[in-house]
Amino acid sequence: MSVTVAPDIFDQQGERYEEGLGDGWETSPAFLVETDDQDKAAAALYAAAGRFMSVDQNGKELSPAEMTGDYPQYTPNYVSDVYLTELGPMIVTDTKGELSRGMAERMLLILETELRAQGITAHVTAPPADLSLDGTPIWRPPTETAVHAGADVKAPTSE
Repeated sequence: MSVTVAPDIFDQQGERYEEGLGDGWETSPAFLVETDDQDKAAAALYAAAGRFMSVDQNGKELSPAEMTGDYPQYTPNYVSDVYLTELGPMIVTDTKGELSRGMAERMLLILETELRAQGITAHVTAPPADLSLDGTPIWRPPTETAVHAGADVKAPTSE
């Protein structure tokens, strides 16, 4: 089991810059996982996506107390569901087209950690720029699927 990352994953997605936020890229990154174990890779992406929302421009994973808006940190505006593409599961983020080196490195570290926790061999890369997500199925964790399936059922009350 090993997790590898394309060395140019961010260069594939945007122009590099060395000003503004500091060293980084003009992109909102996407992450594609190539593996034989699609379900475990999707679970890892799902877990990573939840954590990505709290990564600031300096590469710090903020605590819930730090996510109140009272701090000047910049975090992603959006992280997509996990798409199950023909090439492998993937997620897309929205960082307003600016990805600092700190944020990029922390996101990769989080994703690598989540993939290793699943115990699979995987390669993380950038999806092709022309990959369309129209009609692409979305992965849901088994517990979430069960909750959604029973969404029309009334919850028991204490009345």
